[in-house]
Amino acid sequence: MTHLPVSATSLSVVGSAFPADIIVRTIRLVLEGAISLRAASRACNIIDQCDGGLGLDAPCQTTIQNHILRVGLFLIGRTDQRRDDRVWLMDHMIGAGSTKCLIVLGITLDDYRKLSGPMSHHDLDVLAILPVETSNGEVVCEQFGRLADQFGPPVATLSDRGSDLKRGVELFQRDHPGLGSFYDIVHLVSRVIKAIFESDPRWDSYRKACCKCANFLRQSPLAHLKPPNPRTKARYMNFDREVRWASRAIAVVDRVRSGNLSQRQRARLSPVLVQQRLGWLEAYRQIALVWSEVIWTGQAINTLVRRTGYTNTTPEDIRRFASAAQYSETRLLIDRVVAEVEPLCRSLATGESMPGSTEVLESLIGKGKRLLHHSGNSVTRQILSLATATTKITTTLVQQAFSTCRMKHLTQWTRDNLRPGVHLARREDLTVSPEEQKLRKPLLSASPNF
Repeated sequence: MTHLPVSATSLSVVGSAFPADIIVRTIRLVLEGAISLRAASRACNIIDQCDGGLGLDAPCQTTIQNHILRVGLFLIGRTDQRRDDRVWLMDHMIGAGSTKCLIVLGITLDDYRKLSGPMSHHDLDVLAILPVETSNGEVVCEQFGRLADQFGPPVATLSDRGSDLKRGVELFQRDHPGLGSFYDIVHLVSRVIKAIFESDPRWDSYRKACCKCANFLRQSPLAHLKPPNPRTKARYMNFDREVRWASRAIAVVDRVRSGNLSQRQRARLSPVLVQQRLGWLEAYRQIALVWSEVIWTGQAINTLVRRTGYTNTTPEDIRRFASAAQYSETRLLIDRVVAEVEPLCRSLATGESMPGSTEVLESLIGKGKRLLHHSGNSVTRQILSLATATTKITTTLVQQAFSTCRMKHLTQWTRDNLRPGVHLARREDLTVSPEEQKLRKPLLSASPNF
């Protein structure tokens, strides 16, 4: 394998043996290409060979990881980005263990109002990645204060209004009375749907019947019709999957009964077995129509606010969905959402808009969990890769970041902000016990050497 060509020295980077263009390539392969660190190293060699080269002496996986983290640490440590017109999008990332990490993204009102569609990762700046062992309103307020000193105070915040975030914003508003606090529309709609569904005892009985049905279908010819597994986290945001299954499974039962099936469907859909395992859905035929309308109306509200943000006409725009509503549950959803949204939009002037969805932040956190997977999903220093994932990786950025942020700074940040991850604690604590050692010794000594 050959070393890098001499011409690449024009892109040399302080604090790295590799040129900036190779660093950019490997970082983009991991963050944008969604491949592993080790695969990114190998891919660099393959790409160079495909271009007619002999293969690059590419960074190893540990070096690539350190490159990503140094760029991320540089981005959240900047002191030259003070603005007083940003909206903060915030949420907590919780992995295995007790560490809770506050993620704050920022976008200026000018940049937001120039967008022609929903926000993407590159439209925002990561302002904070703040791991803590204990989080409450007072802790969050103190974190906001430090962020305001570094990046400037926000004009508004947008969050899912978790208890600590909601309380932290309220405390922060005492010193910043003009600060607006907006509610992520997806969490708002989901919370209202949860309350409507769970007030009906048929919902609980339906979910229990789905679990029982799934057990019967899992190892049967009808396994492809198995109900979806309930989500253990944020399950009230996934009602659509369960309701959609009910509607579609009832349609399957109807087609089987009428004989309106293709030849392949007749071969795999036994009328007796379908009736035996899915006939119970008949009791939920009417209420499934109600649930479906509620779900689809909630999704329409989410889509509206995702596209336009919160404006002074948003409450009236949501009310218009009531004209197509057939059921009282749907109208109740609309009324409750409008009651929450109306106070938020009252202060907005004609033509003004504010972000209404944190889905871009949820997406970024999802990417972070993929990158944390190798550490047992505990919060490790790899969390800094979230900051790197929001920016366009260029040779200029890499050169600037590496000249400012060295490995010693990354080590110090890790020592100051994180405790050892779950995977390290597991390795230290779940060692071989004396009893296990006693059992293994005679077996090892009796084993032949190969």
